[in-house]
Amino acid sequence: MKSLGQNGVTIFELLISVGIAAVLITVLMSISLGFYGSTIRSQVTAEMAIDSHFMLRAMVEDLRLGHNIGVTSVLPDPNAPGGGWATSDPDNVLIINKPATTADNDIVYDSSTGDPYNNEYIYFIESNTLKKRLIKNASAPGNNIASTCPTYATSSSCPSDRIYSSYVDNMSFTFYDENNATTTSVSLARSVAIKLSMSRKIFGKTVTFNNSILTKLRN
Repeated sequence: MKSLGQNGVTIFELLISVGIAAVLITVLMSISLGFYGSTIRSQVTAEMAIDSHFMLRAMVEDLRLGHNIGVTSVLPDPNAPGGGWATSDPDNVLIINKPATTADNDIVYDSSTGDPYNNEYIYFIESNTLKKRLIKNASAPGNNIASTCPTYATSSSCPSDRIYSSYVDNMSFTFYDENNATTTSVSLARSVAIKLSMSRKIFGKTVTFNNSILTKLRN
């Protein structure tokens, strides 16, 4: 085969060079994409860690200021699921009874019993999104919160439920009685461990993260 020029290369040599360059580019792109994917997955894991910490701390704060964990809801909620709300691990629902307060943060007491009126703070998972619904106790004079509603039912008097992360797969509980023994009875619980399981799919791989917290109850 004749050369392309006195100091040139042959067509065969050119094809070999192009082939080698293509292989090197492919390898370089594969390494770059792998590194980029690993970096993004690490970033997503960090984001889930932060989100889960924020969500758990929000629940703990409500529990710390709350009266107890409710077994079932007692306040009317027209947007509740069929049968009403119930604290349930399989259903991913946590009801917190929290004393009603005035605009000055004074607790509102029922004069007939001497006990505080309770609002209901309900944490629940819907379509992998953790949400919080507030149910106002209408019997409490000067009660300073408003009930919240799902997005489709919001109004000026019923703002939207608080929406947290959209990547929550499961919320599970472990209840402990006064002797720190595990119990299945919510009413006997004196402390609770809450675990959140999260996941996101990034570049064809599922990234998971679990976080938990243990807190004592006031009751």
